[in-house]
Amino acid sequence: MLIAKPTTNQEASMITTTQKLTFEEYLTYDDGTDTRYELVEGQLVSMTPATWQHYFITHFIFETLLQEIRRLHLPWMIFVEPGQRTGVSTSRIPDLAVIPTQQLKALKSRSAVSESPVLLAIEVVSPSLIQDDYITKRDEYQATGIPEYWVVDAISDDPRITIHTLHNQVYELQVFRDAELLTSPTLPELKIAAAQILNA
Repeated sequence: MLIAKPTTNQEASMITTTQKLTFEEYLTYDDGTDTRYELVEGQLVSMTPATWQHYFITHFIFETLLQEIRRLHLPWMIFVEPGQRTGVSTSRIPDLAVIPTQQLKALKSRSAVSESPVLLAIEVVSPSLIQDDYITKRDEYQATGIPEYWVVDAISDDPRITIHTLHNQVYELQVFRDAELLTSPTLPELKIAAAQILNA
């Protein structure tokens, strides 16, 4: 199984363009630079480089989940910063996502944006995006039907990992701190403490 290895990791800034695009236009948008954008209600929101702490945490989670997927021989792939459509004219870029291989087979030649809900989306909290990760993206991922969503918050006064699990179309959440072992419905055999991720 081919697994996408992490190359770059970016976090959204608050810089928003005034240009309005449809989702289809977004899929082929190219401004001639290497800038990546999320699409939020038709507006392009540029992405800027993350902190090194953000890189460390994202890479650690990637390697941990990759090992678990391989150990269990699951037909899934894990990606850094794939797109996830969450509305008619909205597309987010989670830090990490686990996607069934079967879901990707018909999309090889298309832009790397999933229009079906991924199995697991993960956001590592950034100072400028706390509300986005805890509220805005949570609500979008819930409405999209993503079964599991992690918010990894190593920057607050209360470092923690919040795992949202979809039940009857509504997220129920569990919060993990310090030496508490995560409980992941997607990967129920995963044995890792919150502190191992938060202190990566």
